[in-house]
Amino acid sequence: MGELTREYLSFVAGKMLADPSVTVTEFEVIPDPFEFPRFGEKEFFAIPFSYQGANGGGRSSLVLRVMPPMDAVMMLTGDTEHRELRAFQAGIYDMVPRTFHIPYVHVIYRPERQQYWAFLEDVRPEMEALGMHSVLPDATIRTILSHLAAFHATFWERRDVLDRPWLMSLRRPVDYFYRCIVDILDGMKSPAQPSVYVTEKWPWLAEGVVNLMDSLSAGDRKALEQLYREPEHLLQKVERMPLTLCHYDFDNRNLGIRHGPQGTQTVVIDWEILGRGLSASDVVRFLIYQQPPNLDELLDHYLDELERSLGKRVDRDGWREGFELVEVAEWQIRGVLFGVMVSAPSAPVPDEQRPAMRERVFSDIEHIVSLVHKHGLA
Repeated sequence: MGELTREYLSFVAGKMLADPSVTVTEFEVIPDPFEFPRFGEKEFFAIPFSYQGANGGGRSSLVLRVMPPMDAVMMLTGDTEHRELRAFQAGIYDMVPRTFHIPYVHVIYRPERQQYWAFLEDVRPEMEALGMHSVLPDATIRTILSHLAAFHATFWERRDVLDRPWLMSLRRPVDYFYRCIVDILDGMKSPAQPSVYVTEKWPWLAEGVVNLMDSLSAGDRKALEQLYREPEHLLQKVERMPLTLCHYDFDNRNLGIRHGPQGTQTVVIDWEILGRGLSASDVVRFLIYQQPPNLDELLDHYLDELERSLGKRVDRDGWREGFELVEVAEWQIRGVLFGVMVSAPSAPVPDEQRPAMRERVFSDIEHIVSLVHKHGLA
């Protein structure tokens, strides 16, 4: 951080403030400004600064996100090319409708340090306005779903965007995360290199996978284990459906609300698993996090907004089938990770949170097993 200069920050601040005349007059660097825990080895720095420009002076703030060449999260999702930065450089964020606000300002690769730097607007006030763990009002949920529908409609079957090889797809975690689960269940006899890397970074993972699977009934274990060993049936079902661009981590932790000259916008951060998939992927993630009592009404609202943005009708029965398939895939990646964490005493989970997490995990497993049988996935 000692290499940051006022001249360089003036260039970045000028981009953020849309004023190339901006000069940073003073700044400070504050390490790790966020309170919430994170996976992976990314570092964050807040950079409050004063500036002068053609339109006067003021105070503002940037956030610098420093990423290593690889960490356990990136390995599990097959993010070998820093796709969130590739998306910025490829201009994909510029294609996103104005109902979303994406705060990326500038990205750079530092080869001498093997670091990737991303400068972002400081959107902490917008994130706090929504609330990371808040149960959102129905009207706010509907607004966010409307904005999400506009995003999905913009990239609906856009092969010029979706076919870019570095984007996330469901096959990426199959190659990395699913293989890691199978390697652990097979006693790491002939593990893939990513499996070795991840279990060394997270030594609790193998313990948790074994404990979780051993705690299940024979029937449930067989159904869930088969999902990891034989994923092709699920993949083929998903890939036959209409695809669009997905955020894939669309929940309160990565969302904020902004009210400004362009109206109400949903602020969306953390695009590291940006990819192609079913639009239901983002809807599932958002609504599972919220657990609203009126789920069916909200799904109809999203579909109404999607059809309005697309200017045509969609196959609602097919979309709802995709929603259930995505519930299964979501559990296989994120849900099982929570199950593994509460099943491993050495995992970084506060003891007071384990009982509630365990109850949720086994309730989810019951639901997922029912969907596996409903859709003939096992």
